[in-house]
Amino acid sequence: MLHTLSLLSSLLIAVSFLLLGAGLFNTFIGLRASVEGFPRELIGLMMSGYYAGFVAGALACGRLINRVGHIRAFAAFCAVSTVAVLLFAFNREPWFWLFLRAVIGFNMAGAFIAIESWLNTAATPRNRATLMAVYMVVSYLALGGGQLLLNTGEVHGDSLFMLSALLLCFALVPVAVTRRRHPAPVESPTFGPLRLIKVSPLAVAGCFCAGLSAGAIYGMGPVYGRELGMSVPEIARFMAVFVVSGLILQYPVGRISDRVDRRKVLLWVVGAAMIASLAMIALMQYYTVVEDLPEAIADVELWAQHPQEVLALAALYGGLAFTIYPLSVAYANDLIEASEMVQASGGMLLTFGAGAAVGPLLAAAVMRPIGPDGLFVFTALTAAGLGALTLYGLWVRPHPPTEFKHSFVAAPEITATPMDPRADEAMHNTPAEPSQASPRSEAE
Repeated sequence: MLHTLSLLSSLLIAVSFLLLGAGLFNTFIGLRASVEGFPRELIGLMMSGYYAGFVAGALACGRLINRVGHIRAFAAFCAVSTVAVLLFAFNREPWFWLFLRAVIGFNMAGAFIAIESWLNTAATPRNRATLMAVYMVVSYLALGGGQLLLNTGEVHGDSLFMLSALLLCFALVPVAVTRRRHPAPVESPTFGPLRLIKVSPLAVAGCFCAGLSAGAIYGMGPVYGRELGMSVPEIARFMAVFVVSGLILQYPVGRISDRVDRRKVLLWVVGAAMIASLAMIALMQYYTVVEDLPEAIADVELWAQHPQEVLALAALYGGLAFTIYPLSVAYANDLIEASEMVQASGGMLLTFGAGAAVGPLLAAAVMRPIGPDGLFVFTALTAAGLGALTLYGLWVRPHPPTEFKHSFVAAPEITATPMDPRADEAMHNTPAEPSQASPRSEAE
């Protein structure tokens, strides 16, 4: 395993630079748009543009990679993303920024496809789970570190545009100088959301709602922080808490879901996430009433007087919300054949991306009449809706037999291709008796 990691160190370094730049820029641009005076709805639309481009790139970039090779394609994707980031500083027109966000999303999807297909090819059934774990840790830490880089420049200036561009540009260096051979051609997702709905409507709903929540937090979280009166370093810390906390609960939640019906675990997770959202709202409302302050002033005073409570609730919500996607993927994999797992994961990833594209826009619409509280009103409603669907699923459908359950695999949500060790595991552990029912037929 150490030998494999040493051979793939260049790819992991590239991922680190890529996510440092993406983490910094995605938070900075939402904050900068708020400083520029863009309406909330326009900021939400602009943040949604990134995920719309990401989904389009996940569908289209495989052909380009297969045509020119992984190294050339990755270099092109990073170069175009770098140029797009720099162009933000030359024009303050909101619709131009929306177009650039979609361009960056498209190229970031292509960059991740190139990197992850390379990692997939290098992994073996014996080390794929470990490699996936290392990749997940690197991804979360780099993405969280990108939030903290907000402290290195002025939001009103252009230095953070340049820093983001530098990091994205540096990401292509480790890949460009590697001596490793090109991996096998990239396969585009063919197990789409419509087919997934027939297998497990709940898994599709879970992936979509996970995208709604993640898109809302990544897109409108900086705006929420600014309206609470946070300084730039405080916004950086606030967003970093959201991101890094997503790593903490994945293992314990996954271990529990391997032993009981995953839908019950999902129900508890979304219920706790809804409570965390409502607690964030209740804290602000309580402070408004007790101190007898106007709501706009109370928003600012809440953060000034109770920062630890706000950060604790943010960490609790982030830790819970970021387990919804891997739980949904694991539940769907319990119901399908081993040969379909990788393609099914691709379809669920596209479903997540569709939700993430809509999430910032809907969150901004809720925030308009309510104020910053609207962000957590939206996440609470999303969790409540998924909870209702989970209860309905528990009522109408039996859970898969225990012997057909596959291990939970934690997964970073910012990805473009599935690296799923369960496919190898299931193929090597398929029962020998031809008469034994498959998980999908048993569920039906």
